[in-house]
Amino acid sequence: MRNLTSLIVGGMAGLLLLSGCSAGSAAKPRILWPLPPNEPRLEWVNTYASQDDFPKTQAQKLSEQVVGKPEAYTFKTPFGVVADGKGTVYVSDVHHKNIRVYDFNNYEIHFLTDQPVFSLPLGLAIDQAGRLYIADGEARNVKVYSPQQVPLFAIGDEKIFENPAFLAINERLNRIYVSDGKAHKIQVFDLQGKHLFAFGEQGREPGKLFGPQGMAIDGQDRVFVADMLNARIQVFDAQGKYLYHFGERGDRDWQFENPKDLAFDSEGNLHIVDTRKALLLTYAPEGRLLLATGGAGGSNHPLGFASPHSIFIDGNDRLYIADGLNKRFAVWQYLSKKYLAQNPITPEDIERLDQFLKKEKGK
Repeated sequence: MRNLTSLIVGGMAGLLLLSGCSAGSAAKPRILWPLPPNEPRLEWVNTYASQDDFPKTQAQKLSEQVVGKPEAYTFKTPFGVVADGKGTVYVSDVHHKNIRVYDFNNYEIHFLTDQPVFSLPLGLAIDQAGRLYIADGEARNVKVYSPQQVPLFAIGDEKIFENPAFLAINERLNRIYVSDGKAHKIQVFDLQGKHLFAFGEQGREPGKLFGPQGMAIDGQDRVFVADMLNARIQVFDAQGKYLYHFGERGDRDWQFENPKDLAFDSEGNLHIVDTRKALLLTYAPEGRLLLATGGAGGSNHPLGFASPHSIFIDGNDRLYIADGLNKRFAVWQYLSKKYLAQNPITPEDIERLDQFLKKEKGK
């Protein structure tokens, strides 16, 4: 696996100029990862820092040449990210104290609210009805918005939370799980806002937590928790009973430093972002490390990460990763069997990517 990391760093270095490719270039390759002849598991889509990353019409390009570019809507510190799978992506921005709404259907960006109403917007979640849940760390609650982006109600208060950070929804059980890193607990509510129970306490023994962050729920209703300061992933049943854990602190590929958030794809693979290692780690359902993506800490090139804070995977197996230090979010596609059936990797795709890499290496 060490050779895989070397491949990641070296291979990505050959793609540094990808962002300079003309958007209309017919020769633009599909960026597959890992690089052939390895079996590709991910495909890079794009990174988004402002509306300049949206496609532009000829009329827009002409207008910018004549009157200049409009002021760009940029991030300060993106933290949480979710998508509705229908073209809308929400990104919490800690220092803007608001939520950026990326509308990919109309190629527009706006804030969720006209004036900042959040104290410290952190983790986000979205349910199947399109309701948006926002953990507000300083307000000590979870704010809920309708699909029309209208405020509905708040979950929890200062009597329950010290610093709510990340969210995970289980609609089968009508529950929302909220991590509180400061209290070292997971608080559990129904989706109407009633507090049900909590689990966890500070410690390093199995079943205890130290700064829990992101969570993911599998098909068996098990809750996977990024136990960040213990540098491991802990697994609990739906009621908070400890089951097992994996991972340890270290700089090897299969070890963690600061696991921050995690999410499952449709085939049961677990994708984990580690802020300190600046990596996206992909594990098979049985716990085997499949892939490490990133590899160059602090990197700002299109395929790298500097400080990935959160990850979300939508129903189409698209991965959205909020990168705080790079002030952007990245979009990748997991190459599921379903996706590949509709978007097969052709010999022409492999040849185009190979030629592109050779060209860049020769520069």
